[in-house]
Amino acid sequence: MTIFEIYRNAINLGNYNADDMETKIETMYACGKITAEERVTLLNMCDEHAEDIHQIDVMDKLADLEARIAILEAQGIVVWKSGHSTKKGETVLYDIDKDGTLDYVRYDGGREYTTLSPGKIDGWVRLSGAGGEVTHRIEKDADGNIILVPVTVESEE
Repeated sequence: MTIFEIYRNAINLGNYNADDMETKIETMYACGKITAEERVTLLNMCDEHAEDIHQIDVMDKLADLEARIAILEAQGIVVWKSGHSTKKGETVLYDIDKDGTLDYVRYDGGREYTTLSPGKIDGWVRLSGAGGEVTHRIEKDADGNIILVPVTVESEE
């Protein structure tokens, strides 16, 4: 089996990082292990067969997110966790719309504190940012599902 065939088979399996694979192909070409035509073929295959999931370094992403959350927490904004006692007017981070991104939410309800998660009781709002404007009221529909009701200037009056 030739080097070209080994790389072709590896690319067809699809479990690779495209940048790493391209570096290896270029190295094999520079060392004279594959021809210029084989190099072009492998590079084209590499682009065509690359799977998105293998292009992300999950550990780097987690480290980046952890650093960003630490900055927010240093500013007094915490990620809401079960049992957190939220003071009236406190902004916390919570994935209210379940899209995988933490949202800025604030409790403006009638209690001085609540340990209920955002949306479980009336008084929670979604913000445009850490000190941002209220963009949505967080309510529940008839089935108990959380819904985001847009807030406009007209609806606030």
